[in-house]
Parts: sequence; structure tokens; C-alpha cells
Amino acid sequence: MSSILDLSSYSGTPYQVKFINQSPSAWIVYLYQKMPNQPSEVFSLAWQASPFKVAPNSFFTFKWSIDYSFIWGRTGALTDGVVFEAGAVLNADPAGNNQVTFDTENNTPAFSHLSSGGQAGKLTILEGSHMPNNIYSTGIGMSGQGTFVQQVLTNTTQIYTPEPLFFIAAGQGIQMGQVLAQTVTNACELKYVGNVYSLLATLTETQQWSVVPA
Repeated sequence: MSSILDLSSYSGTPYQVKFINQSPSAWIVYLYQKMPNQPSEVFSLAWQASPFKVAPNSFFTFKWSIDYSFIWGRTGALTDGVVFEAGAVLNADPAGNNQVTFDTENNTPAFSHLSSGGQAGKLTILEGSHMPNNIYSTGIGMSGQGTFVQQVLTNTTQIYTPEPLFFIAAGQGIQMGQVLAQTVTNACELKYVGNVYSLLATLTETQQWSVVPA
């Protein structure tokens, strides 16, 4: 099994982080995003995750690009620990097609009316009048995988400002798409400053994080 998860595209600027496990334990390593001032009703997802525990003195690399999307899934009540599985992923652009409607007819939930009618620089989801409460969740993704979701409520609007903060964390039993608690332990922010697009993130023998440019 490969020790790399590559979600990057040809069109976007590629970013990457290489995880180096110098701790004495094996970990599922995963990435997630946060907003600078994240509302309590917005949940972060385990955006990328290693498909196996990374053993001591081993490595795992994540690659992605800045490509946004709208996502929806049938989650039931949205709470931490739920695994979000997308029913659809629709390409989005804060400077282009930045608004979409999510509704259901004849028990067929779907996105429709993708347009550039939303506020510039933001991504907007209009929840339709036929959507039941607390059955579905919608949100946004990056590189084809969900990053943020909220519970769908009838006739409401979700607005996302794409200014993500990237984090890496080590845990046990985490799956891609899993809804995370508001506070994640054993995590560290990944800061891509200036022209830095590649980082090395090391979990040390004392389980402290060290992040440096690659």
C-alpha cells in the first residue's frame, strides 16, 4: 500500500506535507481545516487520512491543491464521530460558480441552479423548501474531499468564506470524512508562508510536533 495520498490536480498549485513519525507509537495521521472564527454549527471533517497506522520511524505524505467544491451527504443528526460520505461533489469557485441550491423532489436530493450569483469571494448553499431538518448535511470541500459541513435546515442559507487554516493531527481510529470534535488533541497548524508549498511535520519521541519547510 502506497505511503502517499495525492489529491492534487493539474490546474491548482500543489501543496504537500510529509509526516515523519519519530514517536514510539503507531498513529493514523490526518489533515483537517479550520476557519479563523469558526461558528459552532460548522464542523471540520478529517479531510485526508492515512489508510493505515504509520509505524515508528516511518513516513506518510499528503498532496493537494486549492480546488473548491460543494458537497452534500445523508448524515442524520450531525455530531462528532459521524462519518460524512458525500452523495455528490460539485466543483465550485469563490470567484465564479459560487452559489448552488440543495433540495429534494420525489425523494431525490440534488444540487441545482449552480451560478455566480453568490457574494464574491464566498461559497453559498441555498437549502430548499422541501429539505427535511436534521437528515442531510451540506458544506464545502477541497481537492474533491469534504472539509466543512453543517446540518441542513429547511429554507436556510449556508455561507462559507474560503480562508482555511491547515492542521495535521495523529490519532487512533480516525477515518477520512469523520466529523471532528471542536477541539482536536495532538494537532499542529501547518503554515504555508510566502512561496513555501511543502512542509515536513515530525512527531518527536516526546510526541511534540516540529514543522519546517521541506
